[in-house]
Amino acid sequence: MAKAPGGTPKGKTAAPAQFDMNARDRKPGGGGKGRPGGPGRGRDEKRPPVHIITLPATTVDRGTGWVIQKIGKIDQNSKAAMGAEYRLVFDGHDPLSFDYLSAARDRAKEAPPEKPEPAAAPAEEAEAAPAEDETPAAEHPAGDEG
Repeated sequence: MAKAPGGTPKGKTAAPAQFDMNARDRKPGGGGKGRPGGPGRGRDEKRPPVHIITLPATTVDRGTGWVIQKIGKIDQNSKAAMGAEYRLVFDGHDPLSFDYLSAARDRAKEAPPEKPEPAAAPAEEAEAAPAEDETPAAEHPAGDEG
């Protein structure tokens, strides 16, 4: 028996391309259960809901008249870190929140924000309120109603 020129021997045939990803036709939306995009439960349905808790503030950096605190956030179920918030607190001011420590440190190098004008005392506001109510009555005399 003579060999076929340029061919392979009968005993050694090439394996069919069963697992060739490009050989099969794909439909949008995937296929059956377990395939990407197909029906079936996803991993998120098996996972318990995320319950984020905030950790106590810790001091990260401090300078003259300011303090940077880190507030960590973790998932209570998996104990995985979910993020952090950095608060820059100038003495006598409300805290400024930042996502990054470098941003908080850069802001700390600048001058602190200006203090707002002090509001009128509550006793002064209580006295001013009745005076405002009386002014419309003074503008419209009782005998000059429409």
